[in-house]
Amino acid sequence: MAEQTSLVAQQVRLMHWAEQIRECQNRLEGMDVSTWCEQNNITKANYYYRLKRVLQMYLDQLPEAEKPAFVEFPRLKAERTATVPEVPVMRIKNGNGLSADIFSSVSPLSGRVI
Repeated sequence: MAEQTSLVAQQVRLMHWAEQIRECQNRLEGMDVSTWCEQNNITKANYYYRLKRVLQMYLDQLPEAEKPAFVEFPRLKAERTATVPEVPVMRIKNGNGLSADIFSSVSPLSGRVI
């Protein structure tokens, strides 16, 4: 019984945190997270802790088929001409400066999921 009560309390707490996250994300234009946190009596670190827990809750609720997966692309041992460097046909970048280059020599998906 105590375990069920604890689980219900955790779910209620996460739903309250989810509402706070929504409120912060809908804050006035130009207001930063630190200011919003001050006005709502939580620390910035606590806000990000709550955000992480809420996101994890939503990820845990996704059906297995919708969860992100990593696919391994096998490297082809294609012969290249020594004078012509291969140029990527696609480059994917994120806001943190990470990027992935896709080259025309990549074979179609092998179906292997890591």
